[in-house]
Amino acid sequence: MLEVLVVLAIIGIVTGTVGLGVGAARDAQSLHDDARRLAQLFAVAQAQARQNGEPVVWQYDSGGYRFVQAPRNLLLPAALARHVAPPLQQGPHAAALRPRSWTPERPVQVRIAPPAAQVFHDEWVSGPQWVELNDGLNTVRLQRAGDGHYRVLP
Repeated sequence: MLEVLVVLAIIGIVTGTVGLGVGAARDAQSLHDDARRLAQLFAVAQAQARQNGEPVVWQYDSGGYRFVQAPRNLLLPAALARHVAPPLQQGPHAAALRPRSWTPERPVQVRIAPPAAQVFHDEWVSGPQWVELNDGLNTVRLQRAGDGHYRVLP
């Protein structure tokens, strides 16, 4: 009887460990998916800014992100622009640049460089040089290449 209890305890421990590993792998995949989606949306934001001649500001927090249209004559720093810029409501890219939530279950922390680079404008290359997403367990980095496209690094 004691042997059966020991075997059941071992099976329970192994099952619990495998379940935790599957959850962590799912969160890591979700963070990578968010990074790939964000790399594509950065290209769309750059195209929107070039087409309209008005800056597009990327706003983010631990719960999600959105893109807003900044006025052409914006004189405020990007950190203050997030409080006055209206959401994108016109143009062919408005649906793609809608507000989104992060997919991992834990809050996502974002670091960008340079720090005030969440603005896409009509220049050839604009926006952040790199963006790092961290959900507490996993970290993914988007790096802007010389051609202006973003690549997801492991």
